Amino acid sequence: MNTTPPIKPPRGIKPTKETSGLLISVIRALSASETNEQRDTEKAKLEKEYKRSDQRLEELVSSHDQDLMEVMQIFSALSEKVTSSREKIHAVKENLNACKQLLRCKREELLNLWLEGIEHKQVLHLLKDVSADSCGRIPLTEPESLILSNVAHEPTVE
Repeated sequence: MNTTPPIKPPRGIKPTKETSGLLISVIRALSASETNEQRDTEKAKLEKEYKRSDQRLEELVSSHDQDLMEVMQIFSALSEKVTSSREKIHAVKENLNACKQLLRCKREELLNLWLEGIEHKQVLHLLKDVSADSCGRIPLTEPESLILSNVAHEPTVE
């Protein structure tokens, strides 16, 4: 098939034949006609033009059948790719939102652990101060030293 593809008219230039003008002239002719014969004549002209344009369309479609099939296949493939890409983008957005939520939870958890670490550090300093002061004065009994060591390792209640 060595036919050239249809040529797209340049932008800004209107086609020479306006379809709305043709329709308006047909409506005017039908409304201006006084008898049914005149209306039938207008109707016959209109049907003849439709048949001629339909025949021309069939000729164009049959002459460019291969090109049309190729374009339809390419469009179908592109449409599938676009749909697939949209689904993938949707999945990525959902995954990013889930990761964002997990990071917020981890951030809160890390903040709580950091605060607990500061509390434990302060308790440890206080216990060292108390044990340093009490070592010179009164020796701790075994149960008291166990209590102090457990206090240093207990998590704080929030």
